[in-house]
Amino acid sequence: MKLGILKSLYRGIKNNKIMKGVALPIEAVIIIVIALVILLAVIAIFFGIYNPTRAGMDVETAKNNACQILTSMNCVPITSSISIGSFDADQDGIIGDVGTNVGECNDPPPPAGGDSSQDNLYMLCKCYYTIDDEDLCKKNICRCEVD
Repeated sequence: MKLGILKSLYRGIKNNKIMKGVALPIEAVIIIVIALVILLAVIAIFFGIYNPTRAGMDVETAKNNACQILTSMNCVPITSSISIGSFDADQDGIIGDVGTNVGECNDPPPPAGGDSSQDNLYMLCKCYYTIDDEDLCKKNICRCEVD
């Protein structure tokens, strides 16, 4: 009896009947694993594990947004009145407002008449482009025509 079972098992292996039955579950497992990886990637993107906008904006985007506001007002307002809300313009580690412990970047303070409590275009010019002159900031950073 044992010999009959071994013969049928041998014939099954020889005719590749047993391997076909094993290949289907392995392929199914591979497909399931690939589907899970894709699902986790989609979840990570849509539910905030990977969120490129969470960190705020980069320097170039902050500059472009602030300069667009300034040029839409014919370059008339002072740069410290142009607030940059989603960017740490004064490099104090706080996005949106000017901290009290900012070191050289806040010395001297922004010109009078602007909003010194918010990150603004003046602080961006000073801290990222080392320009602390109102007219040079408008001219060199925002391409305004200044007399």
